[in-house]
Amino acid sequence: MDNLMKTTECLRDLMAFHTERVAGYESMLGGLTRDEQHLTALFDAFIRQSMLMKKDLQDLGVECGVDASWLQPDQGRLGLAWSVVKTVFSSRMPNYPLGKCRSGENALLIAYHAMEGSDGLPPALRSLINKQKRDVIAARDWIAHFEGPLSGEQQAEQRLAAVS
Repeated sequence: MDNLMKTTECLRDLMAFHTERVAGYESMLGGLTRDEQHLTALFDAFIRQSMLMKKDLQDLGVECGVDASWLQPDQGRLGLAWSVVKTVFSSRMPNYPLGKCRSGENALLIAYHAMEGSDGLPPALRSLINKQKRDVIAARDWIAHFEGPLSGEQQAEQRLAAVS
């Protein structure tokens, strides 16, 4: 019974993270400037990724014997980390969208790392957590790819700063 409770808690926490990730990317989509529209496909891909990850987590929970009604996301034992993801994505502070993305993905990775080290999880769940963690790492790498080249405006600002 203790293992079932740990499994349920783990699944709930991860599903809550993905719920906030989806809400965050949907919110950022609505706030993209004309110069940032190239990020639409990336954000849409991350939304789809989280929706699929949530479904995989829920399906595995049912397979492990967790009542589907218990899988409703709450703050669980990772409430602080969950609130960090929520804060990053809902922040009204001026920030570049990719900076928010990177911070959110890092918080999500911390949660996956913590879950990966939990005792008493079924092997199938541990395997899914490991796979999803690698997928989130790949998503974060895509963010780094988009951050890599400076925009024309950023290059002009750097040239101006160098001349000054």
